[in-house]
Amino acid sequence: MERFMRSVAVLAAGRAQIVKDVPVPKPEGYEALVRVHACGFCNGTDFQIIKGTLPSHEGMQPFPTLLGHEGAGEVVELGPKARHIRLGDRFLHPNLRSAPGNGYSKTYGGMSEYGLVVDYQAMREDGYEGPLPFSGKCARVPRTWEYTDIAMLLSLSESLSAAKNFGVGPGSRALVYGVGPMGLALMKYMRILGAKEIVAVDRLDDRLERAGRICGIDQAVNTAREDIHAALGERQFDVAVDAVGASGILLEASSFLKSGGRVGSMGVLRQGDTCVDITRLKNNTMIQLLNLPCGEYAVMEENIRMIEEGRIDPRQFYSHVLPLEEIETCLELVRRKEALKVILTMRPSV
Repeated sequence: MERFMRSVAVLAAGRAQIVKDVPVPKPEGYEALVRVHACGFCNGTDFQIIKGTLPSHEGMQPFPTLLGHEGAGEVVELGPKARHIRLGDRFLHPNLRSAPGNGYSKTYGGMSEYGLVVDYQAMREDGYEGPLPFSGKCARVPRTWEYTDIAMLLSLSESLSAAKNFGVGPGSRALVYGVGPMGLALMKYMRILGAKEIVAVDRLDDRLERAGRICGIDQAVNTAREDIHAALGERQFDVAVDAVGASGILLEASSFLKSGGRVGSMGVLRQGDTCVDITRLKNNTMIQLLNLPCGEYAVMEENIRMIEEGRIDPRQFYSHVLPLEEIETCLELVRRKEALKVILTMRPSV
């Protein structure tokens, strides 16, 4: 008999709610079924999906669509060819197939009670040479980890990979706009990678205070009451990053770069955000787009080691843990910027 599960679906622009008629996937071939215990709410991507402003080339699918890409859970059933995955293994980023059933699309579908991961090692051993299911995106994590911490790991790994992709290293001077969870994590990894100077820019004192406490930033600039040009003076930076998601920031940030410096876009830009006039960018600077993560799974094992060694504490980067039933509260907390990041937890219903 077919089983059904709860998922968070965006039924139309601005309308997200729990639905209860999504089929529980049956693991086939090299797949394994994961029961999801927690899923992070992504302040950038998830809100863009809810608003309907995420560009289609970044993964937006037609409404009604299933939300979420930061799920964390345990394996509860194995497909017939999965042999390097064990029952009880804990995984980050379980997925759903592109057509989950009952008329839903998935963008990206991880905020559901169940998902799938794949035994890629077994596929390679058996000579599989085609494109990997789910784009090769899932990661096994230590069984001792709390699910809420696992749900933070993807954002953290995206931030570590971004710091490396932006070329941050010993002696770098960095300017970061936006102290949400991604900007905060980015600055933490910049410091670990050896950045000499980090300046944080935001409009909220509590977020700037958190950046000082967690990342040891050298200066905080609150643009709600300070002129950034007056605050920074003649200083110049090797890299300046927009972790907000507004192309206009890229123009301003480039003015603070050294010759040959790099301005990076890490925040999720809205569809139709076309404010960048490249003729206004500072001469002899580069612009680098990371609106989609790049290399987050390549640094996953390194990041897991950092967390195991105590160099990174995932709990410093989320502020609220709520049951899935309180998705509306989650949306309001994030919308009003009263939450740094929310992790949603799930009790099994099937």
